[in-house]
Amino acid sequence: MRDGIASVRICCAYVSMSGSQMLLDGIARSAANGNPATVDKTIVASLDFGLTEPDALRFWRDMDNSRVLVAGAPYLEAGRLTTYAAFHPKLYILGRHNGTVGSLVGSANLTNRGLTVNTEAGWLEMEHHVPEPVNGAWNAAIGPAVDLTPEILDRYSALRQRLPREQRAEEMEPVPAPQIGQVGGYGLMTDAGIDPGVHQQMWVQAHRLSGGARTQLELPRGSHRFFGPAYQGYDYERVEHIAEPSLISGQRMWRNRPVTWHGDNRMERINLPSARMGGYAYENSLILFRRMEPNTFELRVYPWNSDAARSFVEASRLAGLVFRVGEMSPRLVGLLT
Repeated sequence: MRDGIASVRICCAYVSMSGSQMLLDGIARSAANGNPATVDKTIVASLDFGLTEPDALRFWRDMDNSRVLVAGAPYLEAGRLTTYAAFHPKLYILGRHNGTVGSLVGSANLTNRGLTVNTEAGWLEMEHHVPEPVNGAWNAAIGPAVDLTPEILDRYSALRQRLPREQRAEEMEPVPAPQIGQVGGYGLMTDAGIDPGVHQQMWVQAHRLSGGARTQLELPRGSHRFFGPAYQGYDYERVEHIAEPSLISGQRMWRNRPVTWHGDNRMERINLPSARMGGYAYENSLILFRRMEPNTFELRVYPWNSDAARSFVEASRLAGLVFRVGEMSPRLVGLLT
Protein backbone atom coordinates (compact mmCIF):
# COMPACT_ATOMS: atom_id res chain seq x y z
CA MET A 1 0.00 0.00 0.00
CA ARG A 2 3.01 2.34 0.21
CA ASP A 3 2.53 3.58 -3.35
CA GLY A 4 -1.02 4.71 -2.62
CA ILE A 5 -4.33 2.87 -2.92
CA ALA A 6 -7.70 3.48 -4.53
CA SER A 7 -9.45 0.29 -3.43
CA VAL A 8 -9.12 -2.55 -0.94
CA ARG A 9 -10.86 -5.90 -1.35
CA ILE A 10 -10.45 -8.48 1.39
CA CYS A 11 -12.02 -11.94 1.34
CA CYS A 12 -11.15 -13.84 4.54
CA ALA A 13 -12.78 -16.64 6.44
CA TYR A 14 -12.50 -14.88 9.79
CA VAL A 15 -12.23 -11.21 10.72
CA SER A 16 -11.45 -9.75 14.14
CA MET A 17 -11.71 -6.22 15.45
CA SER A 18 -7.99 -6.00 16.15
CA GLY A 19 -7.10 -7.27 12.68
CA SER A 20 -9.50 -4.77 11.17
CA GLN A 21 -7.85 -1.91 13.03
CA MET A 22 -4.44 -3.01 11.74
CA LEU A 23 -5.75 -2.97 8.18
CA LEU A 24 -7.38 0.42 8.61
CA ASP A 25 -4.10 1.78 9.98
CA GLY A 26 -2.39 0.77 6.74
CA ILE A 27 -5.21 2.20 4.65
CA ALA A 28 -5.07 5.52 6.48
CA ARG A 29 -1.30 5.83 5.96
CA SER A 30 -1.58 5.16 2.22
CA ALA A 31 -4.86 6.88 1.36
CA ALA A 32 -4.97 10.28 -0.30
CA ASN A 33 -4.52 12.95 2.39
CA GLY A 34 -4.56 10.15 4.98
CA ASN A 35 -8.34 9.85 4.60
CA PRO A 36 -9.62 6.22 4.47
CA ALA A 37 -12.96 7.45 3.14
CA THR A 38 -11.29 8.09 -0.23
CA VAL A 39 -10.57 4.34 -0.57
CA ASP A 40 -13.27 1.97 -1.87
CA LYS A 41 -13.40 -0.88 0.68
CA THR A 42 -15.03 -4.32 0.36
CA ILE A 43 -14.79 -6.85 3.19
CA VAL A 44 -16.06 -10.41 2.76
CA ALA A 45 -16.11 -12.68 5.83
CA SER A 46 -17.56 -15.98 6.99
CA LEU A 47 -20.14 -16.52 9.71
CA ASP A 48 -19.17 -20.20 9.98
CA PHE A 49 -18.65 -21.48 13.52
CA GLY A 50 -19.18 -18.01 14.99
CA LEU A 51 -15.51 -17.04 14.73
CA THR A 52 -15.81 -13.68 12.97
CA GLU A 53 -16.44 -10.93 15.52
CA PRO A 54 -19.72 -9.02 15.09
CA ASP A 55 -18.00 -5.80 16.17
CA ALA A 56 -15.61 -6.17 13.24
CA LEU A 57 -18.52 -6.47 10.83
CA ARG A 58 -20.11 -3.35 12.33
CA PHE A 59 -16.75 -1.57 12.15
CA TRP A 60 -16.56 -1.95 8.37
CA ARG A 61 -20.31 -1.64 7.75
CA ASP A 62 -20.49 1.77 9.44
CA MET A 63 -17.45 3.18 7.66
CA ASP A 64 -17.72 5.56 4.72
CA ASN A 65 -17.22 4.03 1.27
CA SER A 66 -17.31 0.49 2.65
CA ARG A 67 -19.29 -2.64 1.74
CA VAL A 68 -19.53 -5.85 3.79
CA LEU A 69 -20.58 -9.28 2.54
CA VAL A 70 -20.88 -12.49 4.54
CA ALA A 71 -20.95 -16.19 3.74
CA GLY A 72 -22.96 -18.67 5.77
CA ALA A 73 -26.10 -16.58 6.15
CA PRO A 74 -28.53 -19.37 5.06
CA TYR A 75 -27.55 -21.44 8.11
CA LEU A 76 -28.75 -18.70 10.44
CA GLU A 77 -32.37 -19.49 9.58
CA ALA A 78 -31.83 -22.98 10.95
CA GLY A 79 -30.41 -21.51 14.14
CA ARG A 80 -26.91 -22.88 13.67
CA LEU A 81 -23.41 -21.69 12.84
CA THR A 82 -21.91 -25.01 11.75
CA THR A 83 -21.64 -25.88 8.08
CA TYR A 84 -20.79 -28.89 5.97
CA ALA A 85 -18.42 -26.96 3.68
CA ALA A 86 -16.70 -23.99 5.31
CA PHE A 87 -16.04 -20.69 3.54
CA HIS A 88 -12.26 -20.47 3.92
CA PRO A 89 -10.46 -18.19 1.38
CA LYS A 90 -7.83 -15.61 2.26
CA LEU A 91 -7.51 -13.15 -0.59
CA TYR A 92 -6.26 -9.56 -0.36
CA ILE A 93 -6.48 -7.32 -3.44
CA LEU A 94 -5.27 -3.70 -3.42
CA GLY A 95 -6.10 -1.38 -6.32
CA ARG A 96 -4.03 1.66 -7.26
CA HIS A 97 -4.94 4.88 -8.99
CA ASN A 98 -3.01 3.87 -12.14
CA GLY A 99 -5.30 0.87 -12.66
CA THR A 100 -2.87 -1.82 -11.50
CA VAL A 101 -3.59 -4.13 -8.59
CA GLY A 102 -1.49 -6.07 -6.11
CA SER A 103 -2.56 -9.30 -4.47
CA LEU A 104 -1.76 -11.53 -1.52
CA VAL A 105 -3.13 -15.08 -1.41
CA GLY A 106 -2.32 -17.29 1.55
CA SER A 107 -3.36 -18.62 4.91
CA ALA A 108 -3.64 -15.46 7.03
CA ASN A 109 -7.07 -14.32 8.17
CA LEU A 110 -7.81 -10.67 8.89
CA THR A 111 -7.22 -11.23 12.60
CA ASN A 112 -4.76 -9.97 15.17
CA ARG A 113 -2.84 -13.24 15.34
CA GLY A 114 -3.10 -13.91 11.61
CA LEU A 115 -1.33 -10.60 10.96
CA THR A 116 1.24 -10.89 13.76
CA VAL A 117 2.40 -13.98 15.66
CA ASN A 118 0.94 -16.90 13.69
CA THR A 119 3.04 -18.92 11.26
CA GLU A 120 1.39 -18.19 7.93
CA ALA A 121 2.23 -18.63 4.24
CA GLY A 122 1.38 -16.29 1.40
CA TRP A 123 2.05 -15.53 -2.26
CA LEU A 124 2.52 -11.83 -2.95
CA GLU A 125 2.19 -10.25 -6.38
CA MET A 126 3.13 -6.59 -6.14
CA GLU A 127 1.56 -5.65 -9.47
CA HIS A 128 -0.85 -7.23 -11.95
CA HIS A 129 -0.84 -5.11 -15.09
CA VAL A 130 -3.93 -6.93 -16.39
CA PRO A 131 -6.62 -6.93 -13.68
CA GLU A 132 -9.17 -9.19 -15.41
CA PRO A 133 -7.83 -12.53 -14.07
CA VAL A 134 -7.66 -11.05 -10.58
CA ASN A 135 -11.24 -9.85 -10.83
CA GLY A 136 -12.28 -13.29 -12.03
CA ALA A 137 -10.63 -14.95 -9.05
CA TRP A 138 -12.29 -12.46 -6.73
CA ASN A 139 -15.76 -13.07 -8.14
CA ALA A 140 -15.30 -16.82 -7.88
CA ALA A 141 -14.09 -16.59 -4.27
CA ILE A 142 -16.96 -14.43 -3.01
CA GLY A 143 -19.68 -16.38 -4.84
CA PRO A 144 -21.42 -17.72 -1.69
CA ALA A 145 -21.44 -14.34 0.06
CA VAL A 146 -24.36 -11.91 0.35
CA ASP A 147 -24.59 -8.32 1.51
CA LEU A 148 -24.64 -7.93 5.27
CA THR A 149 -28.04 -6.68 6.44
CA PRO A 150 -29.03 -5.52 9.92
CA GLU A 151 -31.20 -8.62 10.23
CA ILE A 152 -28.31 -10.98 9.38
CA LEU A 153 -25.99 -9.21 11.80
CA ASP A 154 -28.52 -9.27 14.64
CA ARG A 155 -29.28 -12.95 14.11
CA TYR A 156 -25.60 -13.85 13.91
CA SER A 157 -24.76 -11.87 17.05
CA ALA A 158 -27.53 -13.60 19.00
CA LEU A 159 -26.47 -17.09 17.92
CA ARG A 160 -22.83 -16.35 18.61
CA GLN A 161 -23.64 -15.27 22.17
CA ARG A 162 -24.90 -18.78 22.88
CA LEU A 163 -21.56 -20.37 22.00
CA PRO A 164 -19.42 -21.50 24.97
CA ARG A 165 -16.34 -19.33 25.27
CA GLU A 166 -14.02 -22.31 24.81
CA GLN A 167 -15.46 -22.97 21.35
CA ARG A 168 -14.13 -19.70 20.00
CA ALA A 169 -10.83 -19.89 18.17
CA GLU A 170 -7.57 -19.04 19.87
CA GLU A 171 -6.83 -16.92 16.82
CA MET A 172 -9.30 -14.35 18.15
CA GLU A 173 -7.60 -14.09 21.54
CA PRO A 174 -5.30 -11.12 22.18
CA VAL A 175 -1.61 -11.67 21.54
CA PRO A 176 -0.07 -12.58 24.92
CA ALA A 177 2.13 -10.04 26.64
CA PRO A 178 5.80 -10.73 25.77
CA GLN A 179 7.75 -12.59 28.43
CA ILE A 180 10.28 -9.81 28.90
CA GLY A 181 10.51 -9.82 32.69
CA GLN A 182 12.32 -6.95 34.42
CA VAL A 183 13.99 -4.29 32.30
CA GLY A 184 17.01 -4.42 34.60
CA GLY A 185 17.67 -7.94 33.40
CA TYR A 186 18.75 -6.71 29.98
CA GLY A 187 22.11 -5.33 28.95
CA LEU A 188 23.14 -2.57 26.57
CA MET A 189 23.70 -2.99 22.84
CA THR A 190 27.21 -1.57 23.11
CA ASP A 191 28.19 -3.98 25.89
CA ALA A 192 26.90 -6.90 23.82
CA GLY A 193 28.94 -5.82 20.79
CA ILE A 194 25.79 -5.51 18.67
CA ASP A 195 25.93 -3.54 15.41
CA PRO A 196 22.39 -2.29 14.64
CA GLY A 197 23.49 -1.55 11.09
CA VAL A 198 23.31 -5.23 10.11
CA HIS A 199 19.64 -5.47 11.08
CA GLN A 200 16.67 -4.39 8.98
CA GLN A 201 14.35 -3.25 11.77
CA MET A 202 14.78 -1.49 15.10
CA TRP A 203 12.04 -0.65 17.58
CA VAL A 204 12.25 1.61 20.61
CA GLN A 205 9.88 1.76 23.56
CA ALA A 206 8.65 5.31 24.10
CA HIS A 207 7.21 6.78 27.26
CA ARG A 208 7.09 10.59 27.03
CA LEU A 209 9.38 12.11 24.44
CA SER A 210 11.58 15.18 24.97
CA GLY A 211 11.34 18.60 23.36
CA GLY A 212 8.58 21.18 23.20
CA ALA A 213 6.60 19.17 20.63
CA ARG A 214 7.40 15.88 22.41
CA THR A 215 9.05 14.45 19.30
CA GLN A 216 12.67 13.90 20.43
CA LEU A 217 13.15 10.17 20.93
CA GLU A 218 16.16 9.22 23.05
CA LEU A 219 17.99 6.28 21.50
CA PRO A 220 20.47 3.81 22.97
CA ARG A 221 24.18 4.48 22.53
CA GLY A 222 25.33 3.16 19.17
CA SER A 223 21.88 3.06 17.57
CA HIS A 224 22.96 5.71 15.04
CA ARG A 225 24.66 2.82 13.20
CA PHE A 226 21.20 1.60 12.25
CA PHE A 227 20.72 4.82 10.29
CA GLY A 228 24.07 4.57 8.51
CA PRO A 229 27.12 6.50 9.66
CA ALA A 230 29.59 5.67 12.42
CA TYR A 231 30.09 8.26 15.15
CA GLN A 232 32.96 8.40 17.63
CA GLY A 233 32.55 11.81 19.27
CA TYR A 234 31.11 10.62 22.57
CA ASP A 235 33.58 12.73 24.53
CA TYR A 236 31.89 15.94 23.36
CA GLU A 237 29.57 17.52 25.93
CA ARG A 238 27.61 19.50 23.36
CA VAL A 239 25.02 18.56 20.74
CA GLU A 240 26.67 16.89 17.74
CA HIS A 241 25.00 16.19 14.40
CA ILE A 242 25.29 12.56 13.23
CA ALA A 243 22.85 11.83 10.39
CA GLU A 244 19.73 13.03 8.55
CA PRO A 245 17.67 10.01 7.48
CA SER A 246 14.37 10.32 5.64
CA LEU A 247 11.30 8.70 7.21
CA ILE A 248 8.27 7.47 5.29
CA SER A 249 4.83 6.32 6.39
CA GLY A 250 2.47 5.40 3.59
CA GLN A 251 2.25 8.42 1.31
CA ARG A 252 4.01 10.74 3.74
CA MET A 253 7.73 11.45 3.75
CA TRP A 254 9.80 13.55 6.12
CA ARG A 255 13.28 14.32 4.84
CA ASN A 256 16.40 15.06 6.84
CA ARG A 257 15.23 14.08 10.32
CA PRO A 258 18.20 14.84 12.61
CA VAL A 259 19.97 12.10 14.53
CA THR A 260 22.17 13.79 17.12
CA TRP A 261 24.44 13.13 20.09
CA HIS A 262 23.51 15.07 23.25
CA GLY A 263 26.53 15.31 25.47
CA ASP A 264 24.56 16.71 28.40
CA ASN A 265 22.68 13.46 29.05
CA ARG A 266 25.02 11.17 27.12
CA MET A 267 22.21 9.98 24.80
CA GLU A 268 21.57 9.85 21.09
CA ARG A 269 18.29 11.24 19.78
CA ILE A 270 16.19 11.38 16.64
CA ASN A 271 13.70 14.16 15.94
CA LEU A 272 10.47 12.53 14.78
CA PRO A 273 7.78 14.31 12.73
CA SER A 274 5.25 16.10 14.90
CA ALA A 275 1.49 15.75 14.63
CA ARG A 276 1.39 19.15 12.92
CA MET A 277 3.75 17.73 10.27
CA GLY A 278 1.50 14.71 9.75
CA GLY A 279 3.33 12.55 12.29
CA TYR A 280 2.04 10.65 15.29
CA ALA A 281 1.37 10.79 19.00
CA TYR A 282 4.31 8.86 20.42
CA GLU A 283 3.56 8.62 24.13
CA ASN A 284 3.52 5.06 25.54
CA SER A 285 4.19 3.45 22.17
CA LEU A 286 6.49 1.15 20.26
CA ILE A 287 8.24 3.11 17.53
CA LEU A 288 9.49 0.93 14.70
CA PHE A 289 12.04 1.88 12.05
CA ARG A 290 12.33 -0.40 9.00
CA ARG A 291 15.15 0.08 6.48
CA MET A 292 13.72 0.55 2.97
CA GLU A 293 16.76 1.82 1.06
CA PRO A 294 19.94 3.72 1.93
CA ASN A 295 19.07 6.62 4.27
CA THR A 296 15.30 5.94 3.97
CA PHE A 297 13.32 4.19 6.70
CA GLU A 298 9.68 3.35 7.22
CA LEU A 299 8.22 4.73 10.45
CA ARG A 300 5.52 2.76 12.25
CA VAL A 301 3.97 3.60 15.63
CA TYR A 302 1.91 1.19 17.74
CA PRO A 303 0.41 1.51 21.23
CA TRP A 304 2.78 -0.30 23.59
CA ASN A 305 0.21 -2.88 24.72
CA SER A 306 -1.23 -3.51 21.25
CA ASP A 307 -1.13 -6.91 19.56
CA ALA A 308 1.28 -5.61 16.92
CA ALA A 309 3.71 -4.13 19.46
CA ARG A 310 3.65 -7.30 21.55
CA SER A 311 4.49 -9.40 18.51
CA PHE A 312 7.54 -7.27 17.66
CA VAL A 313 8.83 -7.38 21.24
CA GLU A 314 8.38 -11.14 21.53
CA ALA A 315 10.09 -11.73 18.17
CA SER A 316 13.13 -9.73 19.31
CA ARG A 317 13.15 -11.52 22.66
CA LEU A 318 13.17 -14.92 21.00
CA ALA A 319 16.09 -13.77 18.85
CA GLY A 320 18.01 -12.54 21.91
CA LEU A 321 17.95 -8.97 20.59
CA VAL A 322 16.24 -6.98 23.37
CA PHE A 323 18.31 -4.42 25.30
CA ARG A 324 17.97 -1.51 27.70
CA VAL A 325 17.94 1.94 26.13
CA GLY A 326 20.37 3.21 28.78
CA GLU A 327 22.01 2.31 32.07
CA MET A 328 19.22 3.88 34.13
CA SER A 329 16.44 3.81 31.54
CA PRO A 330 13.20 1.91 32.17
CA ARG A 331 12.73 1.55 28.40
CA LEU A 332 13.66 -1.23 25.98
CA VAL A 333 14.97 -1.40 22.43
CA GLY A 334 14.93 -4.37 20.06
CA LEU A 335 16.28 -5.44 16.69
CA LEU A 336 14.87 -7.71 13.98
CA THR A 337 16.28 -9.05 10.74
